Amino acid sequence: MDPKKLQSVQNLAVTTLLILLIFSGGFMWGEFKKVSKLDDYSTNQVLIDAEPAYKTGSTDVGKKLFHSKCARCHAVDRNMTGPALMNTKDRWNDSTHLYSWIKNSQSFLSTGDKYANDLFRQYNSMMPAFPELTEEEIREILYYVDPE
Repeated sequence: MDPKKLQSVQNLAVTTLLILLIFSGGFMWGEFKKVSKLDDYSTNQVLIDAEPAYKTGSTDVGKKLFHSKCARCHAVDRNMTGPALMNTKDRWNDSTHLYSWIKNSQSFLSTGDKYANDLFRQYNSMMPAFPELTEEEIREILYYVDPE
């Protein structure tokens, strides 16, 4: 075989192999992203029952309240139906706004608070009202998901 033709065939084979590797890597990454964004409640229940991988508050009250009131829609370290709750306190300019949002997000939206309205638009879902939560219970939840 002519050396020039042999070199061209080799170059074509290497180029084809590289293209296949790039496409298969992209496909695998896409499948990984799909799996990492699962929102199936039964799948999330396994994750809810696991302890978060980072240090959380030590209060049993905060943990129990989080799992009974928040965990269906929120995880501490990743977005679900609602946003991840890690660093929640840092994202709100005023803690009284955060507490009002937790107690009744629908009512709080009517204040025109920019951050609250942006959250609503981003997640396109209304957080249920929790008027029964006391400020102390909200503090316990916030400490559990984001210790100071």
